[in-house]
Amino acid sequence: MLQRSLKYVCSDFITAVWYNTPPPSCARRLFDVPCLSCLARRSVCVAIAAFLLTYFLIMDILLFKRFAQIQLSQDSSVGREDEVYSPLTHFSVKGLLNDHPSQFIVVPSTEYVDSILGFSNRFITPDVISYSHLLCGFIAGKFLASNHLLDRRIGVMLYEFRTWLDSLDGTVYRAQAGLRLKYHSNHSSSGYFIDSIFDTFGGFFLCLGIFYYLKKRFGVGHGELQANGYKLHSNIPDAVVTLDNDRTTTESYSERYLLWKTFLFGLSLAVAGKCWDLAVDDFTNVYEYQFKKESSFSTMQTEYSHSHVTLVIFYLWRLCGGQSVLNYVLIAIFLDKTWQFLQYMPYVFLGASSLLYIATCIYLFQVSSALHL
Repeated sequence: MLQRSLKYVCSDFITAVWYNTPPPSCARRLFDVPCLSCLARRSVCVAIAAFLLTYFLIMDILLFKRFAQIQLSQDSSVGREDEVYSPLTHFSVKGLLNDHPSQFIVVPSTEYVDSILGFSNRFITPDVISYSHLLCGFIAGKFLASNHLLDRRIGVMLYEFRTWLDSLDGTVYRAQAGLRLKYHSNHSSSGYFIDSIFDTFGGFFLCLGIFYYLKKRFGVGHGELQANGYKLHSNIPDAVVTLDNDRTTTESYSERYLLWKTFLFGLSLAVAGKCWDLAVDDFTNVYEYQFKKESSFSTMQTEYSHSHVTLVIFYLWRLCGGQSVLNYVLIAIFLDKTWQFLQYMPYVFLGASSLLYIATCIYLFQVSSALHL
């Protein structure tokens, strides 16, 4: 009986909710709003991408210029209660290895929202916010599983909002724990464990949504979806149409192959996220270790942290971490390039994150030996 119940919840229920029924079509009316409808235009997407890349480049220059002037072990301190947040103060290893959208958009916005609305001063706890981003991830997965491009774009925006809530619970936790602006992970807290579990579920919902979308688009017998009505509302083709010997054929794949492609992406996301987390801990133990100020080891620590090798590794982690991989796939989904992304990129990120972590371990072993840590 218990096994049947679990099977229903884990398989039949999710299949019924995500695969067999479409998301509410009223959500697509969001794109009737002028500021959102323009997002479908290629020129607008290019302009936004150019603006963000320019913004990230300028902020990176300011960030690492400021980083060259500080000692990481001293600067990663708790901020004052009345201090206004800035991404250019209170540096920490975790902040320096963070992806660009989180570093320069998500985290600042959560800090400012908390300062204005005072979430951390009310009854709202980080765990409550964690449960809310779990629910948001589930709803986002439902939209990502749709064969309608506008639904999937709404799913992308919902998932980005889930990421924002995930950052907000960290902001509220730090404020309530008296660690405001100290950007570190407390692995011993129950909140960290809950947040990690919910992040895992969030990644699972993302992968499941992608799999169901691929199954609708490429699965054997996908043409049967036309009969349920909502497929007819899609403005994108059900499958890629190719020409073979002057004959039009429909591309389809087995469910096992689609599941394998989705699993590879999920694996690359998990490995990139875990390697990034381990790298943050390893760098923190070395570069934020408190030596005596007059100690020669303190000077060596600062020199190593500002070395070109350290900066290169830091920057590569900003591009290859788990959150960065998540951003890349969401961009691909928004641009309707999900299948193209899944063809090769999971292999790239799986190899890149693994090799980068191996290089990080080798480098930090040398630094730790020099610092007698």
